Parts: sequence; C-alpha cells; structure tokens
Amino acid sequence: MRLLFDPESEVTDEEGTTALGVVGQPPHQEEEGDAFDATRDTLIRLVAEYWHEQQERAPSGQLTDTIDEFILTHVLDYRHHGTVDGRLALWRQEHVRAVLLEWLPRHVTVLPDEAAEHDAPAAVAALVDFLAAAGVLDPRSDDPGRLRTLAKELRSAHEEAMQDPRFMGPAKFWMLTAARNGVDVRNKRALDRFLADARAGRVPYGEEQFAQVLKNQFTGFFGRALDTGAGPGGRSLLQERALPLPVVVLGEEEELRRTAAGSGLLGQLDEVARWLGTEGRPVTNTGRLKVADALALARHLGTDRGRGEAAGPLIHLAGDTWENIRRADQLPMLRLLVDWARQARLIRVYRGRLVAVAGARAVREDPLALAVRALAAFPELRDPLLMGPVWDVPSDLYPRFDLLLTDVLATLYGMPAAMPWPVLWQSVRDSYLGDDGWFATPEARQASHRRSAAELYAVIDLLAEVGMVTFERGTPAALFHESLRDLNEPEHPEPADASDLSDDSDGSDGSEDLAVRDDVELVRLTELGTYAVRALLTSLDRSAPAVGDLRDADAPTLCAALLDEYDPASARAELAEWIAARGGWNSARPAFTEALRRTRLHSRRHALLRLLAEELPDGHGPEFLRTLRYEEELRPSALFMAQAQAQAAAAALSAQGSAERDAADAAARADEDLDDHEIALTAAESLLLMRETGGEEALLEQVGHSSGDAAAFATMLDVALASGHPDQAGLERLSRIDLAALRRRAARLGRLRADAARRHKSGGTRKRKKRR
Repeated sequence: MRLLFDPESEVTDEEGTTALGVVGQPPHQEEEGDAFDATRDTLIRLVAEYWHEQQERAPSGQLTDTIDEFILTHVLDYRHHGTVDGRLALWRQEHVRAVLLEWLPRHVTVLPDEAAEHDAPAAVAALVDFLAAAGVLDPRSDDPGRLRTLAKELRSAHEEAMQDPRFMGPAKFWMLTAARNGVDVRNKRALDRFLADARAGRVPYGEEQFAQVLKNQFTGFFGRALDTGAGPGGRSLLQERALPLPVVVLGEEEELRRTAAGSGLLGQLDEVARWLGTEGRPVTNTGRLKVADALALARHLGTDRGRGEAAGPLIHLAGDTWENIRRADQLPMLRLLVDWARQARLIRVYRGRLVAVAGARAVREDPLALAVRALAAFPELRDPLLMGPVWDVPSDLYPRFDLLLTDVLATLYGMPAAMPWPVLWQSVRDSYLGDDGWFATPEARQASHRRSAAELYAVIDLLAEVGMVTFERGTPAALFHESLRDLNEPEHPEPADASDLSDDSDGSDGSEDLAVRDDVELVRLTELGTYAVRALLTSLDRSAPAVGDLRDADAPTLCAALLDEYDPASARAELAEWIAARGGWNSARPAFTEALRRTRLHSRRHALLRLLAEELPDGHGPEFLRTLRYEEELRPSALFMAQAQAQAAAAALSAQGSAERDAADAAARADEDLDDHEIALTAAESLLLMRETGGEEALLEQVGHSSGDAAAFATMLDVALASGHPDQAGLERLSRIDLAALRRRAARLGRLRADAARRHKSGGTRKRKKRR
C-alpha cells in the first residue's frame, strides 16, 4: 500500500479519467473513508512504535513514556477533514495552530483527572518527528524543529482552548462542569443527579458560559458554526475539505494573452480605470459616482448596449437607459462594470474620489493578468448581478453566490469533456437549493428552480463573453450518460434564454433519454478559463497542479507531488519536463537516487520506485531499476520491485490465455537471475514491508495462511535476519517476533481445517444417502 493516503486515487474511473464529482459532495465517500482509516491506523502504530524506540534511547525523563494514540487519531482526522488539501504528510505552522487551538477543543473532551494522560502537543511533535525521520514529511512543510517548538509554545493556549465555551457543545459543557464539581461522570446515576440539581438551581454551573454554548449550537444549526474560532478576529482556523483537482496542461501564455486581449468586457474594465485616471471623480456618501459623471462614463463605455438578449432573466443587464436618471444605481450595466473593476482592485475610493489604482497599471496592460484578476473578483459580484433594481424578489442564488460560483468553476475545471448543463445544474440545485421544499409547494419550487437555472446560465454566459467558458450543443461524453439518465428533466431545466421562465414551460423537450440525445447543452472552460480558474483556486489554498509546475522543484518535492497529486499520464509529462530542464537523464538520475535514499519508509519508497520504473520517459525506468541493484541502501527495494514486476508479467501472460507453464517459467527465470544473497535481501524486504503496513499480527496471520507451516516461516525469518539488509532497525524488530505464537496459531489453524474437512466429508455423505 502507499502509506500516505492519496484521495485522488479514489476518484478515478476504470479508464483512469477523473470521475465526475457532485458540487459540494466528495465522490466515492465510503471507499475514501476506508482507505483513510486504514492509513491512519497504520500511521498511529508506526508513530507509537517510533516514539517507544526513541524513548528507550533518550535519557530518563526527557521524553514522555507513551504517545496518546487517542489524541493522535484526532490529529490525523484534523489533517484529513479540517484542511483544504487533506495531505497527511504536509505540516505547516498554521496546521499546528489549528489542530491545537481549535480542532481538538471542538472534538475532544478531556476530564480534569485525565489531562496528564492526553498530551496533545507531544502527539503533534511525535507525528512530525516520525514523518521527518521516515523521510516522508512533505518537503513543502515547515522546518520540523520549528513545528515542534511551536507545539510546545502553544501548550498553555491549547489547555485554555480545551476549556473555552466557544468550542463546546452541551454534552461537553455538562461533562466538564460535573467533573469540576467532583461528580464521577462515568457513573450515570451520579451524573443524572447532578443534572437534575443543576436544572433545579441547586448547584452553580456558569450560566453565561452555557448561554455561549447554546448560541454556538444555534448558529451551527444554520451552518455558521465556524463563525467563532481561534483565529484573528474570532475567525476559524479550520477549513473545509475540498475535492482534489486534476492535473491540467495549460495553454501557451502568449496565445492566452491574445485571446484575453480580444475580450470586450475585459477592455471595458480597463477603460473604466483609464477614464477615471489617477485624479478620479468625486463620489457620493454611498461611494457611487455622481449622476453626471456616471452618465458620462456610461456613454463612454456604451452600456446602453449591455448584454441584450443574452441577459436572459437578468433583464437589468440588457442595457442601460440614459433618460430620467437620478442616481448612478439606475445604470445597472455601468454599476456591474464599476463594481467589477473595484473588486478586481483596478479602482478604489480615495479621499472622496473614485480613482484608478496606480499599482494596478501593470495588470491592466497585461491582458492575461487582467483576465486572472477579473475572474478572481467575479464571485464577489452578487449585488450587481442578482439584485438589480427591477427585481421584486431576491434571487435564490444570492445568499451563497460566491461559494456557489466558485464550486461551479471548480467542477468545470480540468473536466476531461464538456459537461452537460443539466448535470451541472443538478449538482448546484442539490447542494445549494435543497432545503426550500420545506416552505414551498412542488409547483412553486419547480418555478423557483427554473428561474434560478436561467439566472445561473446567464451569469456563466457573462464568462463566455469574456472568453473563459463555451456553450455548445452536442452529444455528451460517455462518463455523463448515467447521470443524465437519472435526471428528471422537468426538475432539471436546461434554459438557453429567458423564454424558459414562461408559465407554460416545463423545462422538457420531450426526450425520454437525455444520454442518447445529440443536442444537449454542453459547457466547458476554455484554455483561458482553465488558466484563470486555476489562479482563483490556488488563491483559495486549493492544490491545483499543472504540468510544468515542478520544473524548478528539487527532486524530493517533485517526487512527493507526483505520488500524491498526479495521475500516471501527467506524472510522465512532468518527469519529462523536469529531466529536460536539467540537461537530460544522466544529469537527473543522481537526484532521483538521492530522493529514494531519503525515503526510508518501505511502503513509500516502493510506491516511488514503482512510479519511476513505470513513468520515466524514453524507457529509462527499467534501466534505472537495474542500476539501483548496485546501490547498497536501495538494492533490496530494487530487487523486490523487479521480482514484483516479473510476477505481474507472469500473471498477465496467464490471464491472456497462455499456458500456466509459461507463466511459471517466466517467474522461475526471474528467480534464476538472483544469487543467494539477493534472494535473502528480497525475503527481508518482503517481511519488512509486510510488517510495516500490517503490523506483527498481520504479518504472522498472512504468513501463517500462505505457508501453513511455522517452521517454513522461521527459516525465512532466519534468512532475512542474516541477509545484511541495510535497515538494521527493521531487522531488529523482526527478530522480536514471537515464533511460539505463530506455531500455536499454525497448530490451531491446522486443527480447524481438519475439523472443517471432516464436517464437509460427513455432510457430503449424508446428502448422497438422502438423494438415494
């Protein structure tokens, strides 16, 4: 197994393409949870084992005797669930602060008499120490020493946070209050008596604190639980886990720059700043241009043309009327452009005047940079987009428009094929409009959804005019067929214009099977859109890798990113660029060798070695694997990998219909290539890998099941211990295996198998007699 959990491996379909993820809901959630649980359990066992060995070597009293595995479980849960990327091996100072000052206080209750048993700063330090010692701490992490120091410095703050009512629910509050009053909270009757006394006012319990707890519960019910946090200004230090993003290939910047230069909307944003200049124009108390200046700018930009029919239900953006204007807000198309330029930091209010930002001049002169800045500001434009003066009822998209639109763009990002509009709208509807059924009739809900779909379509069509999105009608790709078949078309409208909002429209075109239609509305990002959306997502701390990103990285960083973030095809392309940047394979090879040498965890090293053997370009993989047989420290891994490849090739021959004898011959020829010493090294590597990933119990069980002979395993173990394997610490652990337990288990298994065979034979005889 690859020790460090890789969520991307759980979101690919059988063909290796990125599977469709519904907005706001991780795909394959159950499978991902199982993979993470297994990795977390393995890491906890290895960290505890490492800490125990360190404690044995350290002077008396320098290290704690044990590491709290309960706390360590929650620490790993935080890194997987409470951060954007979920990378277990990447730790920075903000992660240490978040887990100690907010995640653990929110999720763990420590009673006063148990505080000494739960040393959270020590657990965080132990995890970082182990990752660094094993050579798997992501190179993009902060210095391990600094992380350990920070954990120690935060001890007092962590203890205070564990008692902070902002992070408590009612259950934790009452448990701690009862314990402080001397109640044995493990005794249900005693706890019930205390709660009854507290309700009757016979014991003090901190009414103000409890009011804070109830307030937190109330806000949490409405999805605002993270409004109270340990960060600056009470902001939360935690972040919502995001779906992993696929690796993309970006277009050439000069071509993208030419595309952006041809966008009329981007040109208007630049013209807003150019017209205002550094002298600017005066604004009202509400920060709007005065009517005369607003009209002058509107005529200069030609906002009377507006969006025309493309405005759809956002009719206030169809075009400005310049008659009877008494305030600037009566020019909604101009308001959109001015607000957009302000959100993009091209203009600002300074000393009562709306002026161009001098520092943004370089951005305005670079069409590609302007496109990136404009898209980053676009999700913040809900007021001018959705709240024009003609609306009597606010849009259903308004409350969380920024999150909604960012999710839509993230869903489209890197999609291997154009996405059917009905599927995209379904994901938005289910994630953001799912609760309105409590208060609306089915007819009203359907009308509301139809209107919201048309509004979102019109909003995205604005990005199409910028050149970042395209709409086209055609046949959807096969990966969308199942999703399309599941749709109930009247509930998932596919609006092309405002006519879909008419009373007699039901959103249906009469087709029974959307998947076989050849005229479904399809939407996708253009190359310019992919470039700009990637910049937006990375600004939100999302990991959005692109081929070529790692060209200047060192080898350990390259290898860590390829293992955790890249699919095979993208890894192959990235490796080719990285090698070329270093003048060719001969110059790059020593760096890969050193990266493997630094990776001391067997499972992680094998994952990296497999990646390099299979994805190095120009056939360098097999050759690299052969050269590693002459590297003393890496020799066992290379031999084991070669054997694994030979066995896989033999199995493939057998699966293709070749004779089993041919497969066996292929495996035998691979064995003949190894001398006795190499066979011993391979055996040792195999045992070390099995013990690392499954522990001693799993190793004994696996070997016992496969051989059924404790004596055979003992012989194999003796060979491994005498092999001279460079992992002397690992061999020391193998030497402590309880062979007597294995013999007892083998004997027990033998008896069980014999009993089962006798029962099977006896049952078969009775059945034959009965048939007679």
